[in-house]
Order: sequence, then C-alpha cells, then structure tokens
Amino acid sequence: MDQYHNFTLEDFLWDPAFRNWVLKPTREDEENWQNWLAAHPNKMEMVRSARDLVLAIAPTSALLSNFEKENAVRQIIGNIKSEDEFVETSRKIRLFQPLMSIAAVLIVVAGMSYTFWTYSHKQQINYDELVSSAAAPLIEKTNQTQKPLSISLADGSSLQLDPGSKVSYPADFKTGKREVYLSGKAFFDIAKDPSRPFFVYANEVITKVLGTSFTVRSYANEKEVSVAVKTGRVAVFTRKDPEINEKKDSRELTGVVIEPNQQIVVVRESVKITKSLIPSPELVDSNVSPHNFEFDETPVSNVFAELQKAYGIEIIFDKNVMNGCPITARLTEMTLYEKLDLVCKAVGARYELIDGRIIIEGEGCKDH
Repeated sequence: MDQYHNFTLEDFLWDPAFRNWVLKPTREDEENWQNWLAAHPNKMEMVRSARDLVLAIAPTSALLSNFEKENAVRQIIGNIKSEDEFVETSRKIRLFQPLMSIAAVLIVVAGMSYTFWTYSHKQQINYDELVSSAAAPLIEKTNQTQKPLSISLADGSSLQLDPGSKVSYPADFKTGKREVYLSGKAFFDIAKDPSRPFFVYANEVITKVLGTSFTVRSYANEKEVSVAVKTGRVAVFTRKDPEINEKKDSRELTGVVIEPNQQIVVVRESVKITKSLIPSPELVDSNVSPHNFEFDETPVSNVFAELQKAYGIEIIFDKNVMNGCPITARLTEMTLYEKLDLVCKAVGARYELIDGRIIIEGEGCKDH
C-alpha cells in the first residue's frame, strides 16, 4: 500500500480499492487499512474526509424520484420543448430503463463534483481570516509602491515586502511566539531567539524559524505557496497537519525542514508538498573566493566537496569511484548548474536533483 503515501483527497475518492473498503469492507481490508493508518497518522484526517465523501455520494444514497429521473432525462436528450411534449415523451422513455440509469449516474457524478469542489474551497484559508482570528492587535502594512518596502519589527527582525503585498504584525512580541501574517511575497531576515520561535502564517502554510533568512510567496489568487531559504534552517507545515500543535510548540524545527538554496512548494487545494532546489542557487559561504573554483588536477571528489561547502547543498556521490578522477577547470564565473554540467561531462557522470539534494551517478573516469 505504499502508493497511498502521496495520495491527495481526490486520489482516494477515485481509488477502487479505497472505495471498496469504504462501501463493502471485508475483515482483511479493514485490518490492512487500519494498519496503514497506524503507520501514517498524518493521513488520518484526509482518509476520514475521503471516507465521508465516498459514503455521501454512494449510489445507494442517491435515491431518485421518478420526477427527478425524468427531469434528468429531459436535460440529457435536450429536445423536449414543452410540458405537453414531455408528458407524452416520458411515457415512451420509461420503456428505456438503461437511459434512466445513465441519468441517475450523471446526477450522482455531478453531486460528487460539487461536493468535492465545496469541500476543497472551504478548506482554503486566506489572509483576512487569519488576521481576524489573531489574539493580539496587529499593525498592517501594504506596499503600494513599485519597489520593495523595508519594515523593521520590534525584536530586531526585518522584512522586505514586495509590491502589491501586505503583512500584519503586533507592535511588540510579548508572548512566547513571534507571529506575523502575510499576503503576497516578502523576504524575512529573522533575529535569532531560540526561546521564541518566529512564525509566518501565509494562507494554509505555516513557516517556523528560530533565526534565519528566507522568502515566502503566498498570493490569494495563486494555487501554490512557496518558501525558499537563503540562510539557516526553516520548518514548513500546513494547518491541516494532524500534529500541528506539537510542531508549533516544539523547541525543535519539525515538519518539512529546508536549508540554504532549498525550497518547498505547497499546492493549496491538495496540500501536496514538494521539496526541491531553488532555480538559481547562491553562494552561502562568506569565505569563498574566486580561487575556490580554480582546480588543477584535483580529484573530482574534492571538487564536489568544495561546491557543497560553497552552496550549502548536500551532494551525494561515491567517493571510491570519484577519487581517481582528477580534473583541471576554471569555474569561477559559472552558475552552480553550469559548474555541475562541466564537471560531470569531464568525468563521464551525470547528476539529478532529488528532494533538495544533488545526486551524482557515474562509473568513474576509467575510459575518459
């Protein structure tokens, strides 16, 4: 049942095995699903919602009156112009039960589509709702200019608010948490204070940090929310997370943790979270100089180690294979991906970006 780990609500709704368990459960199915849920508690709420929806739209619950069936048929054939015509035609149509069945099925499907849309729509949370439910009075700033707006917070933190964006925050952070609310895009530079974690609430997504710099993009009319880290570490989770309270109250960073040059993208409707590298990784090591990227007969394993240190991105490779591959190259003016392309080509290797890491694959340079 490993495939269910990445299922969305809609995936569960249409999965035959899941629907069979809900509508016609067997002892074996019940045991299998209960074991799976015990191993994946984060899916408990989604499975419960999907189960309720399946039960609500089950054909057995869609009992249609003769009038409803006839009305559905009328909409399907679309060529009945008057009530008199309908009375006469419906007498003939009753002879065709398969057509009635099709009408009933279409009504069920339409009801399911509407139910799913209203459920998904209701689950989405916006900035105004979050601000109105805040415990403390808030200051709201809106950037109506054409350039980033600098804002300083009471704890020494600061942010750059993009044009067309707005943020709400208290005049002073008096409680054990530092909390702000964002609509739009902003770059945050947070003052370190492990005793008071900093939270950014952006629609359904919560970003928690202890002291770091990162960018959050969360526009009300966009389907995705993204968080990208420049320095430090950031934890990201959603308001639908069954462990939300534990993650908010923990002194540790828990959830999907991302590091420099990594980002997460959350699809708002399905709450699907994807972790990856940002499109243009930047140097994070302030001690890096141009000479760090000039190599002369240097083992390629050392080159990868230098790139990992400079960009703060984990690079995974087989040291035993790559140690015997020396390269000479000047990589100073290149982007990270250009550097990787050149180095991998030189030693007959290739790389993939997986879960915010760089994976190097190759057989070494025996034939190069």
